[in-house]
Amino acid sequence: MTTAPYLSEIKVSCQEIRDLAEELDRAWGQSWRLPVVGALLAGFRDSADLPVNELVAYAGQLRLANAPTGVGKTVFDRLLAIYLARVGIRSCIVVTNINDALNTEADIRADLGKLYQRTAARVPSCETLLSAHRLHDKALTAADLGDWDRVDKLGYGCALRAQVVDGPLPEPGKEPCTGLRPAAADSDDNRGNGARHACPWRGGCGRHRLAHRAVQADIIVTYHHMLASGHVPIPVVVDDVEVESLSVLELVMRACPVILIDEIDQFQSTLVEAGSKEVRLAAKGREQADLALAQIETQRDLLRPGADRRVVPPLRRAQFLSEQFLNYVLEGEIWLEDERDRPASGWHLPGTLDGPVARALFRVPDETEIPAGVYKTYNALFPDREEPVPVDLPEDLRSVAELIRDSVSNDSGGDEIRDIKHRMHESLTRRVPDSGVRNDIVNGLLVRAWLGSLRQALTRLTYAVTSPDVQLPGARQLAEKLGVFVQHAAIPYGPLGYLLFGFRVTRSDTPRLQGELSVQAIGGDPHTTTAQLAGMVALAACGFERIVIGLSATAFFPGAAREHIHVPVTWAMTDTAPGGVKANAGTILAGMQPIRIAGLSDGPAKDDVLIELGKRLWSDRLRPYLETALTDQRHDRARALIVGNSYRQAGLLGRGIAAMTDPRRLAIAVSSNNGPVYLALPPGAESLTADQFESFGHGPVGRVLIAPLSRVARGLNILVPGQQISAIASIWVCVRPVAQVHAPAELFASVNSAAIGKGSASADPAAVLAQQRTAAHNRLYWILSCDRRFSLLPRKLKSEVVAGMLVDLIQLAGRARRGGTPVDLFLVDGAFHDPRLSSDLPSLVRYHYENLDEDERAAMKRVYGGMLTALLEYAGVPGKDGSNDNRA
Repeated sequence: MTTAPYLSEIKVSCQEIRDLAEELDRAWGQSWRLPVVGALLAGFRDSADLPVNELVAYAGQLRLANAPTGVGKTVFDRLLAIYLARVGIRSCIVVTNINDALNTEADIRADLGKLYQRTAARVPSCETLLSAHRLHDKALTAADLGDWDRVDKLGYGCALRAQVVDGPLPEPGKEPCTGLRPAAADSDDNRGNGARHACPWRGGCGRHRLAHRAVQADIIVTYHHMLASGHVPIPVVVDDVEVESLSVLELVMRACPVILIDEIDQFQSTLVEAGSKEVRLAAKGREQADLALAQIETQRDLLRPGADRRVVPPLRRAQFLSEQFLNYVLEGEIWLEDERDRPASGWHLPGTLDGPVARALFRVPDETEIPAGVYKTYNALFPDREEPVPVDLPEDLRSVAELIRDSVSNDSGGDEIRDIKHRMHESLTRRVPDSGVRNDIVNGLLVRAWLGSLRQALTRLTYAVTSPDVQLPGARQLAEKLGVFVQHAAIPYGPLGYLLFGFRVTRSDTPRLQGELSVQAIGGDPHTTTAQLAGMVALAACGFERIVIGLSATAFFPGAAREHIHVPVTWAMTDTAPGGVKANAGTILAGMQPIRIAGLSDGPAKDDVLIELGKRLWSDRLRPYLETALTDQRHDRARALIVGNSYRQAGLLGRGIAAMTDPRRLAIAVSSNNGPVYLALPPGAESLTADQFESFGHGPVGRVLIAPLSRVARGLNILVPGQQISAIASIWVCVRPVAQVHAPAELFASVNSAAIGKGSASADPAAVLAQQRTAAHNRLYWILSCDRRFSLLPRKLKSEVVAGMLVDLIQLAGRARRGGTPVDLFLVDGAFHDPRLSSDLPSLVRYHYENLDEDERAAMKRVYGGMLTALLEYAGVPGKDGSNDNRA
């Protein structure tokens, strides 16, 4: 491939897009495209709130188009890509997932075929760029659905299978295209040095057919995860230079002067997740063959002594710390913050307990911010510092620091944890008289010491195994997952300047005590990467600035850490339909008390509450609602979408509803993977995978689809057959979305978002970067010093969580807004409305809105219109839109 030349701008009149839509309608003998895209273009307003007659996008500047769901953004994407192809400009469309990518490519191919059916001109090409690891699974899914054209497109065979003479055959989707090794070491020809070899058939293999085609296509279609972290699995000759493992981001930037990203806020959220990689470190009573450290240990025989000597010290250190820490947690000598109450409760960042531990050690009142000097003294207790902190510790803390160092050193060759804990208690008795509090303090110090030291050892091991002479599969796994900077070459670390590490212990007491320790590393800068896609990121990838247009219904939402895009909205279409969305409190009572799900610990008791909620939801609210809808103008749309947080919750709610009505009225979401079945569905209920959700609208009215929020919030079109309108009239959110401020990915998003919001373009960029780094560290240590329970978080952090929740609710409501149809949104979980500790959704919505500045409020009103009105009415904000003038 050849890098496309620089293109400074594109100017496309709205009339040209309308003309293309009309041309396609004529070619197909249809009439829906022009009204849909015409309404979208007519609704677009620029930053001065003036109508848009011409779409102008410049290289180096991310252009945001924000419009409600269901108004034709996807149609606009396709039309713009076809328009550009006809004038000789290559483009890439980036959609949310693989299925959307395949469907978009099929639609564009069909449209191009119709446009060029009566001409001898070359038909522009459109190809999908997918992960080779997913082709086999998607081909099987297509076969199950009877889509044989898609099977032909995705299916392939592996020539290596016919060459295997011993051992297992290559597993579909995991073929060792570049991981072949000699069957035995041969010192004479130096084959025993661990070198890998590529498959000789790789260049013409059907597994890589799509990549060959995409490199030359006029229109490339791919999806968020592929653009964020995908690589081309075959060599690509770029400007006469062969490049191995070319990133998809670089390929797209080199090939296409114009990139169109659908749901760009979700793409930014994907970058947060893409920068997060998990590695299993240690296991007790479970499979250990795939542990990264165990693999490196086994494969060390392939290394020469010069390489091995650099690997052994950090490897031994990481093995000791990970395996012994797991032993201590399983035996109860050390526990993570919620481990005693909720086993396997989630991820733990070293330093999460610093706030409460430091307060107790130095007697800092809860209402007082912990002074920087206290933190400096506290950090001097731990041995995982790259450089010693010059602090003169008091005698008791000096003793504690020595004991902490001894606990993680293994110099004595014995297990001394109990003696060390006893001596730490003795040293801290005067400083922390209460034995119960002191017990938690000693545990917090040891957890911080062990995990901080393990983080340090893993960092050193990652550097050791990335040297050119260490060619081991286990080392590659560790480097790829913990060396996350490789995924974000343009902006490797973000404002913090280092990777965040999180650890998790999962355990089981049956049939015997067993468990495993995993680490998650998070790096990169998703917010700056997204904002700079057209500028700095493009320059780093291909040497030119590019034109990037991002579209979404929620790209602008100040306070939403994962979703808010930090650039101005270029074109906005306001949701002006009065009453288009009605947000309602759908509380269900058991006796005199609302049924509450969020906050309950997982287990049989919570399962019973979910089943009871399903029963009462049907009898008290859903059945009367559907009966009314069947008799009025909503008859064709008299279906309901019920939302939980997981497939299991969907199944439990389905059980409850099935006990009250004919189970054949239910369609319940199930996972499409081959994992264990956690819950049997009610007999007679239909099970649907995510690939099949859109078929729900083809069934009879009066039915109910139950699914997890993450699977239905975006990109789902459940339409009335033969019409471009939603087949759903109501949505019932039965479980409040999970609020996890301290989970590594959420914390990372909050830290990055807080930093990028500081500073602006300046003649002194170093000063701005320093300001952002300070803001990042302040946010990190503030969150780490806060209580982990949502109800006890500061209101500002609660507001940030709620902003992300509102983005999900806006997107969810959009599932029933296709074609401009109205929707009733019911918030059922009692946790939404519990006013204790100011954690109810209405008060937090009010707090969030009241803390926006005037410009942000005006922008929110401009972007969201009726949707904002509905949320503010629900929250009880005066004047519906906060203006006290009673105008929407």
